[in-house]
Amino acid sequence: GPFCLGCSHRKCCSPIRNLISQETFKFHFKNLRYAKDRKDTFLCYEVTRKDCDSPVSLHHGVFKNKDNIHAEICFLYWFHDKVLKVLSPREEFKITWYMSWSPCFECAEQVVRFLATHHNLSLDIFISRLYNIWDPKTQQNLCRLVQEGAQVAAMDLYEFKKCWKKFVDNGGRRFRPWKRLLTNFRYQDSKLQEILRRMGLLSEEEFYSQFYNQRVKHLCYYHRMKPYLCYQLEQFNGQAPLKGCLLSEKGKQHAEILFLDKIRSMELSQVTITCYLTWSPCPNCAWQLAAFKRDRPDLIPHIYTSRLYFHWKRPFQKGLCSLWQSGILVDVMDLPQFTDCWTNFVNPKRPFWPWKGLEIISRRTQRRLGRIKESWGLQHLVNDFGNLQLGPPMS
Repeated sequence: GPFCLGCSHRKCCSPIRNLISQETFKFHFKNLRYAKDRKDTFLCYEVTRKDCDSPVSLHHGVFKNKDNIHAEICFLYWFHDKVLKVLSPREEFKITWYMSWSPCFECAEQVVRFLATHHNLSLDIFISRLYNIWDPKTQQNLCRLVQEGAQVAAMDLYEFKKCWKKFVDNGGRRFRPWKRLLTNFRYQDSKLQEILRRMGLLSEEEFYSQFYNQRVKHLCYYHRMKPYLCYQLEQFNGQAPLKGCLLSEKGKQHAEILFLDKIRSMELSQVTITCYLTWSPCPNCAWQLAAFKRDRPDLIPHIYTSRLYFHWKRPFQKGLCSLWQSGILVDVMDLPQFTDCWTNFVNPKRPFWPWKGLEIISRRTQRRLGRIKESWGLQHLVNDFGNLQLGPPMS
């Protein structure tokens, strides 16, 4: 089997109860940044069968770490011995966990192995607090969980309410949020997304909010939409594509410069580079990208942008022109590119659902980009590079 514990531990691997007390929930699930004296991990679970109309709940309850066995391992043993045997392998089932702490790297590895051998199971993990997130092995195995198909997310108010209603002996009382619940959620969520972003993964919410291609009408909103750069490197030697996601942070280097630093640190030759940007490059980034291309003519960069950044200002137009003149294709993301970006850089639980007007807005932005080329006398570059505009490489 996928686990390494001895049979003598099997008696520990059973749910402690279906409900926990209000005091236990409020103490152990409080999403503090620094949680003292909370050494136990509580895992509230629900197993549902995926039916066409609505999911059917089969089992629910609570696990807690016991006798040095972590709650996740207790659940996996119990599920393997008591539940899996009676489930049809031809049906699909969903497991949902609400956890006071995220899994340690050893538990995450066991869960990855379990999911890899049970393809009819999906797992959603909602965590109140991140455990030992500064450990590189913990970060790596959290990302492996996501890559294996698990959805990992921080508990928001909605998840706390669901957990309270389903797993707490609440006496009919409503859940009353504690102070700074939403602030602490944003902290936990940002740390989790930062870890996943290093592996080139965005949350669905990040993608929809940041890559939304609607033209921004008010200047203040420019600063609410963050500059993301998702990149994929297709090597001609047959190796697997390399990919990642970078974010410009206030007061630090732009994502394009971070990308150039990363590329320079690699020994690459004969590489097709596809970049998806939420905003087109600023003049400084454009000139540095153009200079890099002139130094490395063997690299083939394609840049696709969701929106144009200050496109009416001449320095920004001139920066775009420097990219075209260097041989870099700059184009606007349309449905095929949004779909490819979703597939390669998001951890989705469903296919990409285009928002209303996506293709209409994209064509308007493409015409706007074409007018910039015409105004700078670079319309001939459309024909020169037109054969490259076949869409991004598909992994």
